[in-house]
Amino acid sequence: MEIQLNAQQQSAVNAVQGPVLVIAGAGSGKTRVLTARICHLIEMGVSPYNILAITFTNKAADEMKQRIEKYIGAVGVWTSTFHSMCARMLRVDAERIGYSKDFSIYTEQESDRVVKRILADHPAIDPKKKSEILWHISRAKTLSMSPAEYYDAIKDDENDAEDITMVYRRYEEELKRSNSLDFDDLLLKTIMLFETCPDVLEKYQQRFEYIHVDEFQDTNGLQYKLVKLLAARSGNLFAVGDEDQSIYSWRGAEIKNILDFPKDFPGTKVIKLEQNYRSTSSILKAANNVIKNNRNRNDKTLWSDNSEEDCVEYYEAYSDRDESEKVARAIGVLTRDGANYSDIAVLVRANSLTRQFEEEFNLHGIPYKVFGGFRFFERKEIKDALAYVRLALNPSDNDSLLRVINYPKRGIGDGAVGELRQAAMDGNCTLFAALINHDRLGSATSKKLSGFANILLDLIEAKDNMKPVEFMQYALRRSGLEDALAASKDREDVNRLENIEELVAAVRQFVQDNPESTISDFMQSVALVSDADEMDDENYVTLATVHAVKGLEFDYVFIIGLEEGIFPTQRAIASGDLEEERRLMYVAITRARRRVFAFNARSRYRFGRTENFPKSRFVGEMTGVRQALRYTNSGYASQPVDNRIKLGANGASQSFKSVVRGAQSNRATASVDYDKFVKNTVVEHTKFGRGVIVETSGEGEDKIASIMFRGLGIKRFALAIAAPSLRIINDLDDIC
Repeated sequence: MEIQLNAQQQSAVNAVQGPVLVIAGAGSGKTRVLTARICHLIEMGVSPYNILAITFTNKAADEMKQRIEKYIGAVGVWTSTFHSMCARMLRVDAERIGYSKDFSIYTEQESDRVVKRILADHPAIDPKKKSEILWHISRAKTLSMSPAEYYDAIKDDENDAEDITMVYRRYEEELKRSNSLDFDDLLLKTIMLFETCPDVLEKYQQRFEYIHVDEFQDTNGLQYKLVKLLAARSGNLFAVGDEDQSIYSWRGAEIKNILDFPKDFPGTKVIKLEQNYRSTSSILKAANNVIKNNRNRNDKTLWSDNSEEDCVEYYEAYSDRDESEKVARAIGVLTRDGANYSDIAVLVRANSLTRQFEEEFNLHGIPYKVFGGFRFFERKEIKDALAYVRLALNPSDNDSLLRVINYPKRGIGDGAVGELRQAAMDGNCTLFAALINHDRLGSATSKKLSGFANILLDLIEAKDNMKPVEFMQYALRRSGLEDALAASKDREDVNRLENIEELVAAVRQFVQDNPESTISDFMQSVALVSDADEMDDENYVTLATVHAVKGLEFDYVFIIGLEEGIFPTQRAIASGDLEEERRLMYVAITRARRRVFAFNARSRYRFGRTENFPKSRFVGEMTGVRQALRYTNSGYASQPVDNRIKLGANGASQSFKSVVRGAQSNRATASVDYDKFVKNTVVEHTKFGRGVIVETSGEGEDKIASIMFRGLGIKRFALAIAAPSLRIINDLDDIC
């Protein structure tokens, strides 16, 4: 079967000798080129046995195998990830470096438990430093450093250098005793095998005459070294990647590997794939205009035969809530006019931003799945925080008590918990009752549990004396959650801290809608939001971080939170290193096939307060977005964002339904009389039951109705989406 290729793709396929670097822009068909090149080699007479193809995911490896078999029926090409390749090699020759062939492979969970046990033997080291120490161990291995070498490297910069390297040494000893390797070891020990056993390296060098590496921009130091060792004999290394999509430096990827490739491999033939088969020309123009501001890159310009214009639009929302409402309404327009939910992605820089959208989508029955993080109210840190609130409201909640009795860490071990549970069983009472009436507890256990008991008693007392937002803030402080996360150096704990602060924002928003509500009312509302309604497994909106969708594509992409300090992050701004943030923006834009909607909010509730964020510099860099809707006292009106962003041809103001050009959905909306939805109208919602409209704003398809439901409080609906789920009734019985 002949594979259709353009001239540049064909040039890459035909380059079969020596080092070749293919700079493959987003959507330029790199998988097709890799597959076609391997097929071409086999058709030339090269044995599949002598071909190696390395990808970064098992899914990509399987897809490549299937394509090769489909096109020419060939089998036998070694196609795998780096880690799978190394594990396979070590299963053959691990005994040469002191391991048996049946070694265990430790996942992050097993590594975590090993370090946890080591720290338990060294009580002088704060156990909260476990994640930081694990990060250092992985970094040391990526740098090919022993504990002693790593100590010399960090001793001048890390106050805990001795503790870190001691745990690293103990960790290595434990893995060796257990005949086990972690994921970093799979790479590191394979390099050790090659360097200490030249005959093993020569065996693989002779076998792999042609080596292919996909996503080369994502390689770390160990992976790059493996590739150089394997390719040293034949010199036939075919690397495909795009430095503009290098977004994983935080997990060890080194962009210099692809940028320095021609220098490290003299005589490299460099081929650029610039024709994009995914996006429209105006989407590519926006992406090109953003990424050209980076210095560390190969010069290239993506282009497309699809010359459709005005496919990128920018909107400035009045607030973060307004932002989520506008996105939900836009999705309603798109789906009414034929789009599937699965055609749509809402992309965020930080997963703490998904909460507002989850609530909005739940409210309007928009099916979604969260990627790059858990659903907001299902995240561990949120469950931990809510467990303290539940205990304040219901001290008999044994499950919540067991969840947080020793989180944050307060020295309450399994023995003390076991004694408490036995005391509750003996007294036929709840764990809380046994906790505060500790006659059946030993003095040592009673002392260990006293601090936790005092926390719960303080929370129980405070809940009746504080307003909901104030109480949530107090619960986060008094529980120790806020301090524990703030003190941690673990990168993930920074995100967790943002998430629990976003929880305060959720309470504040609920109270704004329901001024007389209590913290108990909020908790009841949360139960509804976190209810996992059955959704179509296939047809859902993707709500994800940009990192989570690399390699995917959608017809419609919403990029939200485009504000300085969010995207790009404050850390990147403070360090002055914005290039990876810009690459993330480039990746986000180039996920779209048909349309990009870029959003920022003039105000956003973050970290316990409402802040006014300036719009992201990336908005201005995009250049050529169609128009901006800026909030004014009279509603939304088109205004220039700045002198680098052009408006549409007429610059006229228009309602948000224009997000789909020419898609006014007359057939879908003609039967809806928005004027009937007025204050004091009784309605029945298919999910929330009967309620009464307490306030409306806007007109026509822009109309918002605030509806009071008994037991659920006030919920705000965009009628353009919600009208089909609402029935106007006249029966005033049983209304809130």
